[in-house]
Amino acid sequence: MSHGRPPRRPRRVSLNPIALAKNSATRLTQAEISGAITPLRAATRALREGVATEWEWSVVVSAVNVAQAIDKQGVVRGLAEHLHSAELALQGIHQRAMASGTWCATALYYQELDHIATAVDLHGFQMQQLSYSEFRHAVLRAAAEIRAAGGRVVDVGQLEGAFA
Repeated sequence: MSHGRPPRRPRRVSLNPIALAKNSATRLTQAEISGAITPLRAATRALREGVATEWEWSVVVSAVNVAQAIDKQGVVRGLAEHLHSAELALQGIHQRAMASGTWCATALYYQELDHIATAVDLHGFQMQQLSYSEFRHAVLRAAAEIRAAGGRVVDVGQLEGAFA
């Protein structure tokens, strides 16, 4: 009898737990870091030039959310104020860009440019300090916080297939 609880799902069992632990504990490779930072820097450049789409804005917002989750995680601490400033700058950009009801790229103020550039640089530094499992945990935490706040989380892997 289940007593009103759903049945337990069997746990996944690794055939090679040592390799799994080793892969989870290793730091992110330079290719993995650049795979995340390159689109972030392109989106930041579009914001800086005043031609950013809403998608590019959301790429930067997502990175700031993950950076804040990393800071809360405690691996790389002390960046909360810088990241919060970038978050406020991105909120201001979104308000101006959506003033007409649809996204319209907007110019950025100097302070916004500075806060966003600082956050991107700090996020790159954070990623160099993290293991794969720490980064994965931070991404999952950021997604959970976004869902809890009523936001929408989009799986980029699913979107790439839609645009191909």
